[in-house]
Amino acid sequence: MNRNTIILFLLTCLFMTACSDNDEPKDTDAITPITFGKRDYKVMFGKGAIIPFTDGGGVYELTASNPEVLGKFGIDVETNNRLYVQPAKVGESYLTIKDVKAEATVTLHFTVEDFYLPFVIDKIEGTNKNMFFAVGVTIKFIRNDDNTKPVKIECSRPMTFKVETIAEGHFNITHSDANNFVMDYSLHHSYGEDSKLYDYEYILGGDGEYMAMFDHIFDFGWEKNILSSKSISQPVRRIEMTLTDKSNGCKITCSLQQ
Repeated sequence: MNRNTIILFLLTCLFMTACSDNDEPKDTDAITPITFGKRDYKVMFGKGAIIPFTDGGGVYELTASNPEVLGKFGIDVETNNRLYVQPAKVGESYLTIKDVKAEATVTLHFTVEDFYLPFVIDKIEGTNKNMFFAVGVTIKFIRNDDNTKPVKIECSRPMTFKVETIAEGHFNITHSDANNFVMDYSLHHSYGEDSKLYDYEYILGGDGEYMAMFDHIFDFGWEKNILSSKSISQPVRRIEMTLTDKSNGCKITCSLQQ
């Protein structure tokens, strides 16, 4: 074999090797690990939470650090893109999700809060004397184990969109002889050294559905005929509650966030 033949043979081998490398099939079945929009979640006791996610290999192993708090949880087997959580008690727990096929793991932090009814203030008509009430704030009526009727006033900061508690306290609803329902608030600042309580009284109005909710959740024990007089015959898409200040008639309109 002469020198030219050897050179030609080597070049042919190199060319065939290069073609073989280029023709090698690419991995089109690469799996993107399961992805959630955030890592911290607040969920409500007594109410299931549905948390969407994207990607993932479809086979998962879930482990809770505190299963007594997190209760029942799992991945929706039909759509395979939702995490379901049904808390069992108030507290905190981590949930570790192992994406088996993607060989990846993600850990979520859950805070389970007491059940509450959230009403957002939509409109204020008149002179508002309540320093904690403003359009856009949320009033949380909380149902705890002792049923002490705590309430929190929260607002979202415009720049950071972070939700902050600006006031805390307690509420109560009484029924007068004139068939009026009056909601009393005893509130204080949730920060700083000012622990002074500020009291406010409002006459309740609006849709009747929320009255039945308060009675059922907070065990007021109102008579059914009283509630029926406050209810309406047709269901409404948006449940409104009005608070009319007893001192000056200022009307505050709120809507239930569902």
